[in-house]
Amino acid sequence: MMKKSLCRFARLFPLPLLAAPLFFASCSSDDSMTPIDEVKTPQRPISVEVSEAPFGNTTEARQLTRAAITDLTSFSAFTMTANNDRIPVEKKNGSWVVDGFWPDGVDGNTSVNFYAYSNGDYNDNSGTPYISFSMDENASAQHDLLVAKNTVSYNAHQGKVPLTFDHACAALAFNVKITNTLKTDKLSNSSLTINSIVLRNVNNTGRYYFGGTPAWQNVSGSAYYTLTSGNITVDTEAQALSSNYLFVIPQSSEATYLDVTYTFSGQKKTSATIPLSVNWEAGKQYTINIKLGTTLIQ
Repeated sequence: MMKKSLCRFARLFPLPLLAAPLFFASCSSDDSMTPIDEVKTPQRPISVEVSEAPFGNTTEARQLTRAAITDLTSFSAFTMTANNDRIPVEKKNGSWVVDGFWPDGVDGNTSVNFYAYSNGDYNDNSGTPYISFSMDENASAQHDLLVAKNTVSYNAHQGKVPLTFDHACAALAFNVKITNTLKTDKLSNSSLTINSIVLRNVNNTGRYYFGGTPAWQNVSGSAYYTLTSGNITVDTEAQALSSNYLFVIPQSSEATYLDVTYTFSGQKKTSATIPLSVNWEAGKQYTINIKLGTTLIQ
């Protein structure tokens, strides 16, 4: 009532022009006020539940002195992507801390695709995402590629994203020894020293696709990896090479080989080649026993 009375008063007793806009703006048939700013949906927190699938053993060969595979593959940080949002995750004081929120514009019952990876470069690829990955050039400074994916809604898990990480690489361990025959025939009064062992023609780059059936594509490269540091005096008892585990992109090749340089009792260095017909699969652990015998050492 007060608003309408003021309007009639303004028509009976007009005020100076400068005051008119104030009264005209007040006289409206709509008694409600429209808010200036829209109310924004509050950001919803996100958390993760992380587990790691174990490497599968492919051999019963005795593991020699080297770092445990679980120690080498453990990770303290990874990255998630959801609706093209990049969400870093880091372990702090034993708990995973997410530096981000649930994607904006998605209601609580709509499922969201989450992709997670420990290394490499993510590419959404128009909804067919992949990770570009390259092996480290140093055989003693390898890192595994751990990957996970899940499709969940906010309400179904109260904002938590369960992630089970798989190993996208194969893990190679190398042991070396000489055969009893070589020890008897050629080394009865001398010793054999390994100067270097190099793994050659390894495909070291590729793309890991998250699709319905995860797979590697565009695997290429011809890298080499020195598996020893310093000279090794070899005997019939196997010993582990200093490279620990080499995390390689899964591949099948007949061109991969070992290049071994050695000396007899400090004499001139000699080289030998050991061909490898490889079929290394993701998530599997391989122990490669290098046996030097009379047919190899001439």
